Amino acid sequence: MEWEYFKKNKDEVKNIKDETVKVFFKQSSEWQKKAAKYVNNPQEARKLLNEAVNKASQNKGGPLSEIWDSLQTLFSLVKDWVSGDYRGLPSKALLLTLAGIVYFVTPIDIIPEFIVGLGLLDDAVILGWIIRQIGKELEEYRSWKRNGQVIDVEPIKVE
Repeated sequence: MEWEYFKKNKDEVKNIKDETVKVFFKQSSEWQKKAAKYVNNPQEARKLLNEAVNKASQNKGGPLSEIWDSLQTLFSLVKDWVSGDYRGLPSKALLLTLAGIVYFVTPIDIIPEFIVGLGLLDDAVILGWIIRQIGKELEEYRSWKRNGQVIDVEPIKVE
């Protein structure tokens, strides 16, 4: 199946998107547990981010194109968080963001990557859902980037 087929069959894509979000939401605590190991380990978080950026760059078309600009902002936010330059992201939003990135780089997830035409659809759906969930935080980050404002919160420790 090719992505072009799904662009023409919007009802089918909507059903896949709805089911993907439901399944991810049910599994969210598992993905967040996997993400927690990156919260206090900047080197590993940097590796995770690099893997995600590389995967996204190789798959810029198709379903990722719909969220491309916001995805780049999300990656920039994580990069600035990892470097310590930005600490304005609440811990809940950070964990959700990292869970989404872990999900994105994991080849075997709700729809495995080897299913041509669909393998990235679930990734784009989950990342798009997370982007919507943390929309306020992304907007604050964009403002911080534009204005060079200092936004700082207490660092978190996940155990």
